[in-house]
Amino acid sequence: MLEFESKEIKKFALNYRALIDERWHEVYRVDNFHGFLHEQRFWRSPKPIPLEENRSLNFVVEHHVNEITINFPRYRKYFEEMMKKR
Repeated sequence: MLEFESKEIKKFALNYRALIDERWHEVYRVDNFHGFLHEQRFWRSPKPIPLEENRSLNFVVEHHVNEITINFPRYRKYFEEMMKKR
């Protein structure tokens, strides 16, 4: 979800969900919908991890889209390992 004002992003949410054992799981999220820029690494905890806000949101979105694209196999592995420990 992206919210634009002219060409500058104002609010956004990037979510990586994975189908594991026939069920969808939220694995990773980065957004600013709670009043601050943060990520959530659900293999660790659902608690938000604050991120630095010293760059434009357009840059932040592009950066995190690339990070998710590159790292989603690793994020899924971490999440599956966490599920096995339950």
